[in-house]
Amino acid sequence: MADDIYMMKAMEYGITPLPENPVVAMAYIPYQNNDKLYSAEHGIVVGSMFPVLNKPFSGCGGSRK
Repeated sequence: MADDIYMMKAMEYGITPLPENPVVAMAYIPYQNNDKLYSAEHGIVVGSMFPVLNKPFSGCGGSRK
């Protein structure tokens, strides 16, 4: 039902689910070096064994109000 309401409002305002000419994205994943690793215990807590991939989500671009 929520999807139906969304589609009705989207058509009413001329909004489409995709842009007219969507661009295909290309992903790039660099190789990870094993020279710096977290311990197994810390890696489980932060969600990665690689310190360079430890990017905690802070929301709102890091600003707090």
